[in-house]
Amino acid sequence: MPCSTFPIDPLYGPVIDIGIAAPLSLAPTGAPPPPITWIKAIADTGCTHTSIFTDAAKKIGIPVISKTTVNSTTQAVPADVYLADLFLRWSHPWAPGQVFEYPFRDRRMLELIRSTPANEALLGMDIMGIGTMYVNGQNGTATFCW
Repeated sequence: MPCSTFPIDPLYGPVIDIGIAAPLSLAPTGAPPPPITWIKAIADTGCTHTSIFTDAAKKIGIPVISKTTVNSTTQAVPADVYLADLFLRWSHPWAPGQVFEYPFRDRRMLELIRSTPANEALLGMDIMGIGTMYVNGQNGTATFCW
C-alpha cells in the first residue's frame, strides 16, 4: 500500500505536493508523456472534488472539458472543469531513498478562483476517499495511504 507523509501547516492544514500533467490519454500516440508540474495542495476532507486554482491550471496547460456550478456555503459560482493526470509521491521502506510517483489518470478537477499563498490546489475526497489519512498532531505530520 503506497503512503505519503507530509507536514501540517498550523494555518492551513495538511499541505501535500501533488503532480499535475495534461492527461496522457489526450497525447498523440507515440508522443512522450506530458511533463509533470509539482504544486502544493491542501488535503481538504471537506472538499468533494480535487480542485485547482485558475492560474495554476493555465500555467500547467490542462484542458477545460466542461463547465459547472460550484456551491459554497454562501454562493453558487460558475466554474471550469479541467481534465488532468494527478500524481502522488511515495516511498517504500524496502527501497530507502527511492521516490515513486503514483498516477491517478484522467481526473476531473474543478476550478478555484481565488488563490492563496500556501497552495495552488485542494486535494479532495475523490482521491482521499480511496485511502486513509492519519494525522500525527504531536509530530505535525499527516500520512495518506491508498
